[in-house]
Amino acid sequence: MQDTEQHLDKLAKNVMQSSSLESPSLDFTANIMANIEAFGLSHITVYKPLISKRTWLIVAILILGGLSYGIFGNLEGLGWVDKVDLSVISNNKITEAISGVTFSKTLMYAVGICGLVFFVQIPMMKYYLNKNLEY
Repeated sequence: MQDTEQHLDKLAKNVMQSSSLESPSLDFTANIMANIEAFGLSHITVYKPLISKRTWLIVAILILGGLSYGIFGNLEGLGWVDKVDLSVISNNKITEAISGVTFSKTLMYAVGICGLVFFVQIPMMKYYLNKNLEY
């Protein structure tokens, strides 16, 4: 085992001694910088959002219009509104099963504190990552 290590050590020393030290040309840095500048100028990526501001505006107007019509509009004239059965939401087996479940105060405090710590850590981690991973 030790014989093999000595043989590998001698081989590595011979290889290192037989190879010559290579040095770059005098204008190596200038050539690299010229290539980087040429590449950087020709390939600029412009940020373009997936959903445009115009689309967000249209969606907001539609939502606000629907909400305002539902609140202030005359829904009595529409026949289909009276036919919608909303009792399905409150009268079903799932809500009946969940209504009997109770939680202790200790569990509620633990869940609340963990949630609070989670939402405090998000800005801290964002700040840390933005500071240390600038690129």
